[in-house]
Amino acid sequence: MSAPKQQTLASPATITGTSLHTGEKVSLTMKPAPANHGIKFRRVDLDDQPFIDAHVSKVQTVERATTLAEGSVKVHTVEHVISALVGMGVDNALIEMDANEPPIGDGSAAPFVDCIKKAGIEEQDAHLNVYEVRQPIHLETRNGSLITIVPDKKFRISCTQVGPDGRMTQFYSTEINPETYEKEIAAARTFVFYEDVEPLLEKGLIKGGSLENAIVIKGESVMSKESLRFPEEFARHKILDLVGDLMLSGKRIMGHVIAVKPGHGPNTEMAKKLSNAFATTSAMVPSVNI
Repeated sequence: MSAPKQQTLASPATITGTSLHTGEKVSLTMKPAPANHGIKFRRVDLDDQPFIDAHVSKVQTVERATTLAEGSVKVHTVEHVISALVGMGVDNALIEMDANEPPIGDGSAAPFVDCIKKAGIEEQDAHLNVYEVRQPIHLETRNGSLITIVPDKKFRISCTQVGPDGRMTQFYSTEINPETYEKEIAAARTFVFYEDVEPLLEKGLIKGGSLENAIVIKGESVMSKESLRFPEEFARHKILDLVGDLMLSGKRIMGHVIAVKPGHGPNTEMAKKLSNAFATTSAMVPSVNI
C-alpha cells in the first residue's frame, strides 16, 4: 500500500453568519493551499491582511474557546473550523475571515463540513506524514482534567464528559476518519451550563449566543431549540473540540486519545506536549488509513 498524500481544497467556498462571542456578522472563505502549508487564518478586514498560523505557539487564551494571536491580531473560536478540516482529511488550507471570529452556525462543525464538501477535496503530490505515538503521553490538571495518548495504529478518541457535580456525565469513543467524523462527530453542538452563562455575559462574551447555536444545561434539564442529536452529544462535542485543538500541535497523530473532563486549556497543553515531542523524536512515519 502506497503512503497517503496530503490533501487540500479543490476550490474556494464561503460560509457567512454570526460569531458566537462578539455577535458580529462574518464571512469566512476556505481556500486551497500548497503542500506543507498547513492551516492558516487571514484577517482580510485589516489593512495588511495578516496571517496567523493554526499552531499552539500562537494560542493566547482558552476561555470557552481557543484564541490565536499574532502580535495584536487575533482570531477567536478557531477549534470548530480546524476540527472540520482535520476530520474531513484536509491538511492544507487558507481560512480568510472579515472579522475576528468564525460564524458559529448551529454550534457544531457541520456547517464547516458542508463548506468543505462544497469546495471539494483534492490530493496533492506530497506524502502525508503522521506522528506515531510510541510511548504514552500524559497530562493531568488541578481541576481534574486528564488526557493520555497511548499507541494505536489508528487515530482514536475516547472521551468522558463530566459536568459540575457530576451532571451530564457521558462517554463516547470512536476512530476519527472522514466517514466517522462527518457521521458521528461533526453535528454535535456546543453546550454551556446555565450557571456559567452570566459570568460570560459580564465578560462581554457570547453576544451572538442563542438556543439556536448552543445547548444550555440548567440543573438536570436541557434547553435547546431541538432535542439532543445524539444520546452522548456533549461527549461527542468534546471530541470535536479535541480534534481541532490537538491539531494545533502541527501534525496529525496516530494514537488513542483518552480524555476525562477535557477543555480547551488541557487540550492545548497536550498540543504543546505533542509539539515538543515532534521536535525531540524521529518517530515520523507515513500514515496508514487514518
